[in-house]
Amino acid sequence: MKIKAEVLIIGGGATGVGISRDLALRGIPSVLIEKGDFASGASGRNHGLFHSGGRYAVSDPEAAHECISENKILRRIAPHCIEETDGFFISLPEEGLDYRERFLRACEKVGIQTTLLSRDEALEQEPELNPNLLSAVRVPDGAIDPFALVLGNAKDAEEHGAKILLHTEIISLILNGDKVKGAKVKDLYQGEEYFVEASYIINATGAWASQTLKLAGLPIGMALSKGSMLITNRRLTHRVINRCRPPFDGDIIVPNHTVSILGTTSIRLEEVENFEVTPHEVSLLIQETSKMIPAIQGTRLIRAYAGIRPLFQSEEKGDDRAISRGFVLMDHEKRDGIKNLVTITGGKLMTYRLMAEKTSDLICKKMGTNVPCSTHSKPLPGANRPTGLTERLKQFTTDRGEVLCDCELIQKEEVKALLEKEKLKNFQDILHRTRLAKGTCQGGFCVYRLFGLLHELRKIEGDSNKILKGFLEERWKGIRPVLWGTALKEEELIESIYKGIFNL
Repeated sequence: MKIKAEVLIIGGGATGVGISRDLALRGIPSVLIEKGDFASGASGRNHGLFHSGGRYAVSDPEAAHECISENKILRRIAPHCIEETDGFFISLPEEGLDYRERFLRACEKVGIQTTLLSRDEALEQEPELNPNLLSAVRVPDGAIDPFALVLGNAKDAEEHGAKILLHTEIISLILNGDKVKGAKVKDLYQGEEYFVEASYIINATGAWASQTLKLAGLPIGMALSKGSMLITNRRLTHRVINRCRPPFDGDIIVPNHTVSILGTTSIRLEEVENFEVTPHEVSLLIQETSKMIPAIQGTRLIRAYAGIRPLFQSEEKGDDRAISRGFVLMDHEKRDGIKNLVTITGGKLMTYRLMAEKTSDLICKKMGTNVPCSTHSKPLPGANRPTGLTERLKQFTTDRGEVLCDCELIQKEEVKALLEKEKLKNFQDILHRTRLAKGTCQGGFCVYRLFGLLHELRKIEGDSNKILKGFLEERWKGIRPVLWGTALKEEELIESIYKGIFNL
């Protein structure tokens, strides 16, 4: 089999699908390949922070300006993916107020709106805060659902003519003189190998950018920084809570649906695969975040996870936090003499749309066409849908049917509609498209109900026991690092259910 495309995009994270959508809206067809499901890399393994840019205002003003600019755009085009919580940067006695003054000046320079709150004002709005705090600065932070964002971009791209091939791995890039003729790829389910011929190739593989370029014999300076995060069993605050100091480990708490996410670390890795959260990181994150929210010390943790930040560096730096969070767009014609190859890397989830716009602008320039970007003004599919936990609860109480997931209020009928509409190849693909297994029981009480529905609809392929075991093994990786106290008791209960009822 052979597929011919105008543009081949490698990578199905936020940037890849953002480029696919941007090009599609300009009338330029593309084929996107992704070796897993959407958001399998950093796009699905972050702390869900809807950045104001405040975190980088002092140390990286360019990245901060990009964040606040995209913050305003995403509020317009993707309100259904965002919870507008606002955020506090709190000053604790051990830091004093020197950094706060630098922070306020830096925010003003890059256009981040701030409001200074006294200790009492901050505690009135967020009672769980450390009562010894000195003050707080309010910024327009929030929470974002990265899966909904990525899926919305992918849906709009396909509706405008893009072709997306999931679970399809790139094997090699075929060079022909000063151009890449195309790529040899493999369908990981069918085992079939085929060729995708393209006029232009875009490498949007994030932390895998260096591996992809090696297929063309090209080097790139990348630093792989692991960020580990913890999920609590309840929502600790309404707002995002940041520590008002230079970025460091354990200085941010993000409310996300019914839970809170504690983050993050920054640890240099040499390999992009097979990483895990260590006990030391768990202890460090609890120790540091509990200085902002003391109740964390006694809160049950339900999962630990980590993502890899793809940081581009032109020179070696000792501290990964010193590397800019801005993005880099590489035209390999200027850099390496390969005329039709482009790499986009670095950046953040917040700047995915801007990264896609700049990449698409470059492709248009190479094509000799001048079609303007429209992604800054055209809303994503579903933008008119009611948002937020309160709205979901209202809908749930007025139209209550059989429930699959009690933690996230997921009803059987909505999952059934999804399964009947989409051809999903993988069990994890279903979980990515719902909030099943993302709540406080981490799938312990809802996944077997989902299997019942899959059998009812005859949608299960292969040995369902094997698939269920695979899910439980993957889930165990995130639970093991936080297994003590009440978390241990719950895990013993869930283990007895799967052993006693399902004979696993």
